[in-house]
Amino acid sequence: MEETKKPTEDKIVLGKKKNANPEIPAEFIDQEFKVLTDDVELPSLGTFYPTGQKTVKVKYLTAEEDDILFSPELLKSGKVLDALLQIAVVDPTLTAEDMLVGDRNTVLIHLRKNGLGNMYNPGLLQCPSCKEEYDPDIDLNKLKLKYLEDKPNENGEYDFTMPLMKSKIKFRFLNGHDENKLMKSGKSTTKKKGSSYKISKIVTERYRLQIMEVDGNRDKIYISRFVSAMPMKDSLTFREYVRLVSPGVDFNYSFECKNCGHVYEDDVPLTPKLFYPNADI
Repeated sequence: MEETKKPTEDKIVLGKKKNANPEIPAEFIDQEFKVLTDDVELPSLGTFYPTGQKTVKVKYLTAEEDDILFSPELLKSGKVLDALLQIAVVDPTLTAEDMLVGDRNTVLIHLRKNGLGNMYNPGLLQCPSCKEEYDPDIDLNKLKLKYLEDKPNENGEYDFTMPLMKSKIKFRFLNGHDENKLMKSGKSTTKKKGSSYKISKIVTERYRLQIMEVDGNRDKIYISRFVSAMPMKDSLTFREYVRLVSPGVDFNYSFECKNCGHVYEDDVPLTPKLFYPNADI
């Protein structure tokens, strides 16, 4: 994955303070500290942002981000990566919440490489050939960006026809605000009629956020009922289409089993080890 510019230096100036310890020279009390930043290329090409910007300014990870990564409250709530993005994105015209999911993933991979290196071990994977587990080493530098190719309409939406229902829908890509809503809805569960199990509704909630129109009808209650009645084939086909046209990181990777030497392609799994290499998973 490529970034467009070399690191630059932004100044963070500490406020003037009285020298509480006279043994420390004043020039080390009131000084300027510089933080490195990068202009990270956005695979969306700025198409969905008012400024049309194709890059976003991101600062390097510092000890401040260590505080975020190891915050018990954030870990428990599952908001660590969102908090990390909010701190790291220092662009004056684009916030982390307003960025598309694909652009956010691009920044996260960039932060991971700059902060912890490009070699990533996600934990044990099972070889599809010998069925044995092995420990892969993934070079994040080999991941490529998938740039936006199909332009949306004037509302930032795309057309899709459901194969079974034949309904014509318009949908949009999700952003950071939507991810936060999905995180909250993913924690709530409900019992499906006729079942004793509690089920998370994160898939259908994602569709309710994505789908903006069904057969010309933009009423949210109507769209919600449509989502509830969507056949599984339509659901899978729609989800695959969204994946194909969405800009972001192409997580497809060539793996080689350390046990039998079998080479195969699959998506890179994003586990807690992405930012917690020593996590026990």
